[in-house]
Amino acid sequence: MKQQHRLPMCTQRHFDERQTFVTLSHKKDDDWYQVASELVREHAALHNVDASGLRDSVMEVSRKGALDLATLISTGSLLYGPRYSAQQRDHERDSCLSDVLDSVGEGARYFTNHGEAEEGDDANFLASAFHVNALAETALDVCLIGVSHDSILILWRFEDD
Repeated sequence: MKQQHRLPMCTQRHFDERQTFVTLSHKKDDDWYQVASELVREHAALHNVDASGLRDSVMEVSRKGALDLATLISTGSLLYGPRYSAQQRDHERDSCLSDVLDSVGEGARYFTNHGEAEEGDDANFLASAFHVNALAETALDVCLIGVSHDSILILWRFEDD
């Protein structure tokens, strides 16, 4: 049975397309950095992202870290920090974001350009101040890339000041 590459319907409620790029796609190449850069270049704000920039700027994060990053990307501000609501439990949002992460498939690994990833398991991706390895031509951008054997998930937030 062929896997469906489809994001949960709830995704539309949690990601503002004016400041985020969200996609789930088949990973047709073992070089996921190349696949990711080709996918994000479809968006005007991310057209300059390339595979070598990704390779040099992203670090692996845990599933818990990925969920925090998905929360930041969906509800936070990169310029002013996460909204207070990002720190609060929201069963519907949290369930949706967990489903989004699950959509990439079993054995997924997650990567980000969020600087707190350097802290490993102690990373606080919802801190009010943080640094990123900027990859887009915007003032700030933060990405979460999920990679499994045959799929790639991209959640990317970008903001200008």
